Amino acid sequence: MMDDLLRATFARQEELVPAATPELGESIVVGARRLRALRRWVFSGLTFLCSILTMLLMPLLNSPRPAPPAAAPPPGQPLNLLLIGIDRGSGEPARVNANAIVLLHVNPGARTAYAVLLPRDLMLDLPGLGPQRADGAYLVGGYRLAADAVAGLTGLTLDGGAVVDSSGVEAVTRAVGGVDLCTPDCRHYDAHEAVVRLRLSVSSGDGQVLHQYLTELAKAAARNPAVLAALSRALELHLGPISLAELSRRVSAIDPAGVSAVKLPVGPPGADGLYDAMRNGRVGAWLDAHPQWSSTRR
Repeated sequence: MMDDLLRATFARQEELVPAATPELGESIVVGARRLRALRRWVFSGLTFLCSILTMLLMPLLNSPRPAPPAAAPPPGQPLNLLLIGIDRGSGEPARVNANAIVLLHVNPGARTAYAVLLPRDLMLDLPGLGPQRADGAYLVGGYRLAADAVAGLTGLTLDGGAVVDSSGVEAVTRAVGGVDLCTPDCRHYDAHEAVVRLRLSVSSGDGQVLHQYLTELAKAAARNPAVLAALSRALELHLGPISLAELSRRVSAIDPAGVSAVKLPVGPPGADGLYDAMRNGRVGAWLDAHPQWSSTRR
């Protein structure tokens, strides 16, 4: 009975099937070809797209992974900061020569700080450019290139630093109400006068005025921590692994009487001894042995 039912069903369906004419056969063949072509195009297109994506992503996949950021020096350990002073007037290009380059060695454990004024004509080895004057390093590659060149010369690990425009110095000096400087007459300097005097002192290579100015700032910071906040707003900061809060805490520990200016040795015993003392946190002992390179000891 089931067989009869199935035969009857197939018979009814056969009536709906079109006759197998030559035209129908050709249509089936053409349709099959189009389906195979569509499949080939889809496969080829996906393969091409994957190839393009692979070529775009391979440089990223093969590039070395960025190293994790260096850890900040432990509390109490010396910090080495690079300060670059520029004088950018209105209408001048965005980047100019550095008119002051200062290595600031801060030793919170000993509550001392040493400012080493690097001569503007000091020769630095710039990658791809060879020996170039220090004041031109900032012009060529900004703070990063100048810092890399100074680190290469001295062997120091720079923990950060800043670019200081003369207008920023004036703003900070105004925030502390001016400074007392002896040049040689001792008197109070307002913000504009202090900037002019600093510029003249740095140009002549005399670190005494810079020392006095940094000492006054240290005194102001000890009295009012907000001075450091004003200073941060006036600077282009490059702090690296150390935070501004941590830097402020360590710098505020410096005794104003412990700030010294150091001249870069140009003859025996040479600057290498100073750089080594900075690497090992023994600048005070080095100055005791070579007092002629201190701008603040008599």
